[in-house]
Amino acid sequence: MLIHLLAVGLLWLGSLGWSAPEPVRPTPSFTLVDAAPIVRQREDERRAEQQAEEARQLLEQRQAEEARRQRELEERQRRQDEREQAEAERQRLLEQQREAQLAREREAEEARRQREQQEALERQRREAEQERLRELEDLRRQREEAQQRREEEERRLAELAERRADDERQRAAEAEAERLRLAREQAQAAERRATLFEEYIATIQEQVTRNWRRPPTTEQGLRCAVRVIQIPGGEIIDQSIVSPCNADELTRRSILSAVERTENLAYRGYEEVFQREIEFVFRYDG
Repeated sequence: MLIHLLAVGLLWLGSLGWSAPEPVRPTPSFTLVDAAPIVRQREDERRAEQQAEEARQLLEQRQAEEARRQRELEERQRRQDEREQAEAERQRLLEQQREAQLAREREAEEARRQREQQEALERQRREAEQERLRELEDLRRQREEAQQRREEEERRLAELAERRADDERQRAAEAEAERLRLAREQAQAAERRATLFEEYIATIQEQVTRNWRRPPTTEQGLRCAVRVIQIPGGEIIDQSIVSPCNADELTRRSILSAVERTENLAYRGYEEVFQREIEFVFRYDG
């Protein structure tokens, strides 16, 4: 467009030095040379050339100015592109840093959760151990109390025997000794039955545990009370889960299946403590 405008301007400038030709006059028989038109023509040509040179220079200046503006635009665009690339790179680095921070936080959370699980398992183990020690301590205390009662009873009877007459004392002593013997035998029999019954329940627990197939959903610290109805000989006719029980439904079914696979519970050697209906606690501590 600038070139076209310059061309039109050159044409206009050239037209300024143009003048209409004078009418042809009759030429006399003799010739007189007038130098003025030639001088004017040369002046016009010189002015036209000067104007053309000025127009050319103006065009070159405008072209140079346009090129400079174009270079400035390109330079600004290049700097803008570089700033945008730098910003994009900064955002990418920030995103990588955020992802790394999130990964570290997830790892820290997982480590904390594992520590809590380990601590919970350790607490459960300590509680179970303390419960077992308490049970043993209760049994030991009961035995000591029974022994003290027996000793106290024996001392009392001995004192009574000394205060009686020889014959009466002897008869009373013999009768009391017989009673003590029977009492000791009864106490020993009761203690033996209690120990045998504990062994009987522990044997049944072991039988069921051996036949148990642990589901993947079972968690450590499992405690479930199981009720079993049987007939003499140990044949099971019914079984059920009763409270308390902290197992899920799948684990409960697996425990009942273990009881069914046991078929016959322990019987031989435990006839004395056999019970048609018994309850025991099924445990799993991992």
